[in-house]
Amino acid sequence: MIVPSRPARTTLALVLAWVVLVAAFTALSVRSAVDRAAVEVDAMGRSLHRLVSQRAAQHDAHLTSLSALALATRPPPLHEIDQVAATILRFYPRITAVDLLSLPGGAGAPDAPAVLTSTRSPTGNAVDPIATATAIAGTAPGATTLIATDAPVGRYRLAKKLPDSEGRLALVLEIDAQQLFDGEERPVWAALTLSTGDRTIVALPATAGLGPAAPSWLPRPHFEKALGSPNQPLLLRLERPLALADLVAPGPFATFAFASAAIIVLAGLLMRQRHMAKRARLAAAEAQQRARIREHEARLAHASRVNAMGEMASGIAHELTQPLTALLSQSQAALRLAAADAAVPSAVAEVLAANVRQAKRAADILTRLRAYVSRTPPRPAVCDLNALVGDVAALARIDLERRSIILDLPAGAPAPLAWVDPVQMEQVVHNLVRNAADAVETRPMGDRRVVVKTEVRGGETRITVADTGCGIAEDVLPRLFEPFFSTKADGMGLGLPLCQSLVERFGGHIVAANRPEGGAQFTVVLPLASGERRAEAAE
Repeated sequence: MIVPSRPARTTLALVLAWVVLVAAFTALSVRSAVDRAAVEVDAMGRSLHRLVSQRAAQHDAHLTSLSALALATRPPPLHEIDQVAATILRFYPRITAVDLLSLPGGAGAPDAPAVLTSTRSPTGNAVDPIATATAIAGTAPGATTLIATDAPVGRYRLAKKLPDSEGRLALVLEIDAQQLFDGEERPVWAALTLSTGDRTIVALPATAGLGPAAPSWLPRPHFEKALGSPNQPLLLRLERPLALADLVAPGPFATFAFASAAIIVLAGLLMRQRHMAKRARLAAAEAQQRARIREHEARLAHASRVNAMGEMASGIAHELTQPLTALLSQSQAALRLAAADAAVPSAVAEVLAANVRQAKRAADILTRLRAYVSRTPPRPAVCDLNALVGDVAALARIDLERRSIILDLPAGAPAPLAWVDPVQMEQVVHNLVRNAADAVETRPMGDRRVVVKTEVRGGETRITVADTGCGIAEDVLPRLFEPFFSTKADGMGLGLPLCQSLVERFGGHIVAANRPEGGAQFTVVLPLASGERRAEAAE
């Protein structure tokens, strides 16, 4: 079995799509044309129905006026009836004859039907009194009957039995039904019929040239409604035969076919370009994947080196513990001797007390460092962030003064309390302060400022470290907390990721942003210590 190539399949699909579009356009055009024709036929049918109904009502009116004249005297005034009838025929050419008949059965009436008077136009036909009497024999006095004639074609008679008291009389009008439709009123594109029951009185075909006819299975728009006269039960029907040119106009069809073909060709070119672009994207994605694999391998190698450094840091911390312990012991002993000897200056005692505090802090930091390297869980407690920031400022103040950097500490009130490990959180704030100091070191002497602010907002505590440096590049912001990513020439890219990891341990997060007035800002957001935690810490 031969399987077509992808370009061949695409071409075949586009050709089929074009065929479907053209077929859909043709179907829509046919439907629209049929609907338009139906609306046009309905509008024309309603207009003709109104006109023909009015003219049929005039026939009833003429019968009523002639009946009143025939019953005015006994015997009927035949001369006056002829005059009125002649006037009616002159103004209403579709009425071709007016006959007054005498019917048998009344007082003084003949034994057989007879014509008392007859007025007709040159095209009028003589009435058959016997046939007319037979047609109205069973009707009540005053009733009107429509009599369809076989000849001539297109005519019918209206016979009204008069409600006379002495003799039996009947008035008969012969009507040329084809003259119910004036030439300008009748649409040339419509086939028109006027019928009563199963008898067709008028059948007028469409006179306009249709050209090739539409398929026979298509519905033909038509209008059908009975006239408004109850005495003339005539059904008016208007039907419009459809031609192919009515359904699909050649001009718009050719325009659509050409335009759709052009669109299909353009779509094919676009699909080909997209396919080529997709292949290029796949190739680029494969290249990026290979690059990521190489980068991952490099990170793994770097992580291996960092683990080795962690083990070395653990060893160093262990080795430093002993001299720090000795330093602490000696300082405490000297402090006791200084307190016992009044001759020792108070400044010496203060220095010794400071040495004791810093030795304890250094020992605590080494203990936490060993715990972090050995993955020992943190020891959180209720921590006053104002005091924590103050401790960090005391450690960093000498370095900041050496570099002429101003450190502002607008403490929050009341004091923000958070459930954190104080030493680990000091490491976070110290790292952020050191980064801010590095950022402002190149600024002019009076513009080197670092602001560390604490506050409570919306059930959270915040530590904000802001600087007046040059800010963070927009392409660097999304990668600040990536491990091993650093903008410093000698940076390892571990400081900020470590800070983020420590903060997230206590349910918080860090947000980095540029300040509108210039410089960068790092915000450490921590949950506010609950009342239970505070009570526990108080105990």
